[in-house]
Amino acid sequence: MGGNVSTAREALMAELLQDADALVRRFEQVDEVLSSKIERATTDAAGRAFLAAKLNFESVIEQNSDKLMAAGRVAAAQIGNQINSGAVQLVAGNAALERKVRRLVGLLAFFALTAGIVGGFIGSKLAGAL
Repeated sequence: MGGNVSTAREALMAELLQDADALVRRFEQVDEVLSSKIERATTDAAGRAFLAAKLNFESVIEQNSDKLMAAGRVAAAQIGNQINSGAVQLVAGNAALERKVRRLVGLLAFFALTAGIVGGFIGSKLAGAL
């Protein structure tokens, strides 16, 4: 009877070891399946996060682009206004300078005519005195 108990124990141990081996194989299969699912889920989540960040970044750029364009237009308008007012002052200054030059040329012509008359008069007096 002791031999039967030992054989039954050995048979139960062998069956228990087979069951343990089957469970380990099943855990390994589940681990492989879960690993691939976890990898796929991680890749999908990273892709979605990247896409969301990219769309958010593009949205921020578009919003700031509009603001920068508006600020650039205002700055260009101010620069244009300053250039125009400077050009108006320059044109007004040129007109005043042109009037002054005409007066100076007229004054120089008058002095030249006067000097010519005085020189001719003095020259005729000197010529008659000799």
